[in-house]
Amino acid sequence: MRSLLLAALMLVSAHTYANDQGGQIASLITFESAAARPDGRDGKDNVTSILNAGMEFTTPENISFHGGFTFVLGETFESAIHLGTRFYSASPALQIFPGLPMWSYIGGGISFLDETVFYPEAGFRIATSDVSRVDVFIKILNSDDETYDKHIMVGAGLTF
Repeated sequence: MRSLLLAALMLVSAHTYANDQGGQIASLITFESAAARPDGRDGKDNVTSILNAGMEFTTPENISFHGGFTFVLGETFESAIHLGTRFYSASPALQIFPGLPMWSYIGGGISFLDETVFYPEAGFRIATSDVSRVDVFIKILNSDDETYDKHIMVGAGLTF
């Protein structure tokens, strides 16, 4: 119960700080699937998909910081904490459908799995409403461990 109270206090404090700084804080959930992955030990495939759940703080300068929990599905289940940052285009890069602006972004992050995993990422963020966004992205996992190394992940996310 104490940790739940502490998490609620941190969330309220982060939201207040974000509003004071002119930024915004939101929930961020993403799902990634391996588009390409090398064979691991004993010829077995490694990571098949990753689910991330966390929070994102976006500044008025179009820079965001995000972090939360990572759940890896593959030969074995694994969970960890991840941290990352993204740099969004200053104005919408595209507008395919009327009223749905699309920003491009590049970023990177780190996941603290059994072995540390670093990744660059690139994608698009689509404004689906005033309070929600859909992300479509690609990541390349890099690690000293072949369980995670050289995986190309394609994913989608929801910010609300």
